[in-house]
Amino acid sequence: MRIAFLGTRGVPASYSGFETCVEQVGRRMVERGHEVIVYCRRGHFAERASSHLGMRLVHLPSIRSKHLDTLSHTALSALRLPRQTAVICMGVGNAPVVRALELTGRRTVFNVDGADWQRAKWGRAAARYLRTCERIAARSRSLLVADAEVIQRSYRERFGRETELVAYGADPPLDNGRETLDELGLQTGGYVLFVGRLVPENGAHDFLEGMARAGLDVPAVVVGDAPYQEEYIAGLRTGAPANTVFTGYRFGRAYQQLTANAGLYVLAATVGGTHPVLIEQMAAGNCVLARDTGSDREVVGDAGRLWQTPEDLAGLLGRLWPDQEARARLGAAAHERVAEHYRWSDVTDRYLDLCERSLARASARAPVNVGRSDSTL
Repeated sequence: MRIAFLGTRGVPASYSGFETCVEQVGRRMVERGHEVIVYCRRGHFAERASSHLGMRLVHLPSIRSKHLDTLSHTALSALRLPRQTAVICMGVGNAPVVRALELTGRRTVFNVDGADWQRAKWGRAAARYLRTCERIAARSRSLLVADAEVIQRSYRERFGRETELVAYGADPPLDNGRETLDELGLQTGGYVLFVGRLVPENGAHDFLEGMARAGLDVPAVVVGDAPYQEEYIAGLRTGAPANTVFTGYRFGRAYQQLTANAGLYVLAATVGGTHPVLIEQMAAGNCVLARDTGSDREVVGDAGRLWQTPEDLAGLLGRLWPDQEARARLGAAAHERVAEHYRWSDVTDRYLDLCERSLARASARAPVNVGRSDSTL
């Protein structure tokens, strides 16, 4: 089977959960004998290889702006699709492209992600566009993928549309070395880790406030950055505790080392479905303190602790940081939970099944399945 991934920045993965999913699922598809094409945004890669882990890479331009970068690239990629290709498209903002493909007879495996319109980075017009895209997706004839039960419920309750539940996977970090720690002046097990794009909805400000309120004499390590967020990031730096370390983006070995050697991990995001970084930190055996949202409760279960406000976070930090045994116990439970429920091999199985069904549906021009599970087809 030939499979194409649309809607992401591309691979090698170096930005968000979508790219990591494409890399991990795509490589496994190749290992199982499938042909995989990944459409990459030319402007995001200084080096443009023709292949990666067996996947064929096609680099195409995009309109480099906050609002048009993704949609313009996805639309151009759709024009380059070979015939008889299963299409996996990521991101609800690409719904107009998915609908256009449907008008040509194609059916897409469409990962709608979380409630993207709630993200603070979008203005009113962009948020309105994304909400419209949700309605377009709900009425589509493609196979919709939700990465969390809370997203499934949202589409069912608001639109009467069932979706396919496909979560993310994670593997323990392969590199637990100290080179990155030495560069940043950190000690093994001696820092509290935050990882994410530095945008308001990811909550770095609440993380830093919680650290300040807890009064811990350990560094808060903030891994991440973001375009178009200069004012917000400047505010973070101004208000952060004195021993905070801002690392900027760290990928590959550096990210793995910071993950493998953390004393504790905090997820502060307020928006979205399943957060791949949360699963990655759990796979590493880290004790996790996650924002109390529906999707985070779903992922963490009893293998971590949840919080709502910076005051709540400060209390948890104050109790757990001195208790190394409790942190180790929670970390072991988190690792076991991921090993049982969040395996990339299972995620690959699900996407391959959906790809086969999308091709069959395109051939049959099957009607949209509203109000009952696609799994009944």
